[in-house]
Amino acid sequence: MSFDPVVRLADVSRVHGDGPQAVAALREVSLEVDAGELVAVMGPSGSGKSTLLNLAGGLDRPTSGEVVVEGRPLSGLSARELAALRRRHVGYVFQDLNLIPSLTAVENVMLPRELDGVRMGQARREAMEVLAELGLAGVAGRFPEEISGGQRQRVAIARALAGERRLILADEPTGALDTPTGDDVLQLLRARCDAGAAVLLVTHEPRYAGWADRVVFLRDGEIADSTAAPLESAR
Repeated sequence: MSFDPVVRLADVSRVHGDGPQAVAALREVSLEVDAGELVAVMGPSGSGKSTLLNLAGGLDRPTSGEVVVEGRPLSGLSARELAALRRRHVGYVFQDLNLIPSLTAVENVMLPRELDGVRMGQARREAMEVLAELGLAGVAGRFPEEISGGQRQRVAIARALAGERRLILADEPTGALDTPTGDDVLQLLRARCDAGAAVLLVTHEPRYAGWADRVVFLRDGEIADSTAAPLESAR
């Protein structure tokens, strides 16, 4: 398969605060994720994993360095243009899920597609297809408070996968799932990669990092190590 970079971080740093109170969340990190590639990011709490995802998806801006998604430097985009890029190209699984309580499961999954101008019928078909892949077709009409924590987690994953997303950013997507369901989720992410998407996966589980093409280790905001060999054969 011919690989093209979908996201590139070039010497990216993110500093919070000023002066003596300044805290460096990331320090001159450079990373590329190609089409068809699943990269797992591991590291201790506070090492900068979630900051890395936020910068890669344009949810935050770096203090220095450049982030490029689909060939577009994010520093040159307005807030409106960034939002459009995220809707069209980026699927994000948030650690705290960010589901809208007043919308049903299927409506939560449909929402980003509808905001991007996709007709309701098509958005619903796409949403139902990915909900079915995650074993959630039976709860599509229920509200988040009416389903279990693991089901809410899978709804959030479905929202990130609906449509043709070229970049999928997943922050501990298996955190509330049992092992068989977690394996199903990783199999689905792997399938999206094989179809040409790029996936950046934050995980603390070597089992799930074993699905990756490459594992990047963060420590104190820096890339401490990177290996092309999976930690564990999970496939």
